[in-house]
Amino acid sequence: MDTIQHSSPHTALVTGATSGIGREVTLQLADAGWRVIAVGRDQQALAELGRVSELISPRAADLLEGDLAGLVPEQLDALVHAAGISPDTGVEHTDTEDWSRVLTLNVTAGAQLARHALPALRRAHGTIVFLNSGAGTAARPRNAVYAASKHALRALANGLRVEEEGNGVRVSSVYPGPTDTPMFTGHVDRSELIQPASVAAAVLTAITAGPDVQLTDIHVRPRRELSW
Repeated sequence: MDTIQHSSPHTALVTGATSGIGREVTLQLADAGWRVIAVGRDQQALAELGRVSELISPRAADLLEGDLAGLVPEQLDALVHAAGISPDTGVEHTDTEDWSRVLTLNVTAGAQLARHALPALRRAHGTIVFLNSGAGTAARPRNAVYAASKHALRALANGLRVEEEGNGVRVSSVYPGPTDTPMFTGHVDRSELIQPASVAAAVLTAITAGPDVQLTDIHVRPRRELSW
């Protein structure tokens, strides 16, 4: 891949930007001098992000509906799909509507944003990062629905990578273990959980890797494996 030169800062689009890992990715990219389109639903959290840095452009959007194409700017160097939901029900108690919500947000929204972003990313030889999960490689009974969506996201990333390798677009998956975010509700000592900033640093590594490589799968695990 050739290095692309821009007269303005690099631009990233980050979903799930108002909390957890997505928020940390937004802050770290802005701190590195990137312009960040921060997408989320929490208006107050978006406003707070906008006050942190003039490089952060908050965009209120519901990824379950609405115009996803309108979120994508003409110039884009990185897309990070960090938005996601994890239902607290097993297969027996998850109805069709809930399955649809989980798969739409965790997988389809990321796929559609990638589709709309591909022309800009091809011009920039940019990078797509899908925030996956340890559940994307090993399902457990308590999170079968979430794991199913993350297995699908893994397949999306692997397939898209092959489709786009001739166009210069890199596709990475980041698989965090148990992370100290509102989504994690396991009964453990939370001081032993991974910090969102550590996962965000892995995302930035994938985005800023040298032009000769792509980091396809990054697993971020706690120093001590946890069970709950």
